[in-house]
Amino acid sequence: MDYISLRERTRQLVDPTHTGGGGQLFNWVIMCVILLNVLAVMFETVDSIYAAYSTQFFLLETVSVAVFTIEYLARIWSAVEAGEPYERPIVGRLRYATRPLLLFDLIAIAPFYITMLGGVSDLRFLRALRLMRFLRLFRLVRYSESMQAFGRAFYLKRGQLVVAMSGNLILLVVSSSLMYFAEHAAQPEAFPSIPGTMWWGIVTLTTVGYGDVTPITPLGQVIGSVVAILGIGLFALPASIMASGFIESSSYETGHCPDCGHEIDWGSDISGSGPAYDVTSRVRIDITRESVLDYDYHGLHGIVVDHDPTVDEYLIELDESGERITATWKDLRSPLAADRSERRSTAPSI
Repeated sequence: MDYISLRERTRQLVDPTHTGGGGQLFNWVIMCVILLNVLAVMFETVDSIYAAYSTQFFLLETVSVAVFTIEYLARIWSAVEAGEPYERPIVGRLRYATRPLLLFDLIAIAPFYITMLGGVSDLRFLRALRLMRFLRLFRLVRYSESMQAFGRAFYLKRGQLVVAMSGNLILLVVSSSLMYFAEHAAQPEAFPSIPGTMWWGIVTLTTVGYGDVTPITPLGQVIGSVVAILGIGLFALPASIMASGFIESSSYETGHCPDCGHEIDWGSDISGSGPAYDVTSRVRIDITRESVLDYDYHGLHGIVVDHDPTVDEYLIELDESGERITATWKDLRSPLAADRSERRSTAPSI
């Protein structure tokens, strides 16, 4: 095995998106080691357990750091196989090392080497460094598809979440300001300032209600009642948006239409490398995330009667109604996957 093929094999092994060969097994091993380390950090804070098993804890830490270090270096070394913009041997690897998850990896293993080199004399700082090993938990985001689902749901609904959180922030500021002016004279210690009153606003809007700070004036109680009612709906809105994002994300990854069960190549739609169709080809209309057609056309079949390759648009005559519509490849799916290769030839110009 030459240098290049070894580097390619290493990249496949450490890349969580690559499930062939030993990549999937490697991902599971890393996840198990991460979870063991997090549990170890937790139980080390129990003095009786740490006193009895301090040697075992140190051995687990040493082996784990060795595994994480080898994986980290292998990931940097094979980064050039990731393609643009990391293909340059030195600059590409340095750029790859600055990715957020790679920085978390480095910070998670750095405390071990700092303490081994004797660079820490303050025991409180040493304990803080050891607790930074919890950052290894972020590595699960890379290896776990379940954790990645959070990121996909957040990305899909990022616009709506920004709007909802902005509304919550405005409500928090307004309610805290009103409550400060209503209660400050009666309770200067409980409501010392608008920023200080925001603690009451957060507790009330989230409906937690600790009861450590409560309004006593009639005006303050009226404001508090209105704020509590508004908080039930508005502060619960981000949770419903995220739930919608999870449902939408999972439907995209099924590989089948969530409505009619027809097989869909979502990856082709997202990557921008959709299929080409010949004139006279029979096609099926499937509305995707990037479609411009109305959803009423979803599931209909038709014949390609014309094609404009400059904009990748097709003129489709629908089977039942005879209606002619203009669609892009993002709107079309072939009815039979086996016939797709026959329809990829270059279509004639209009």
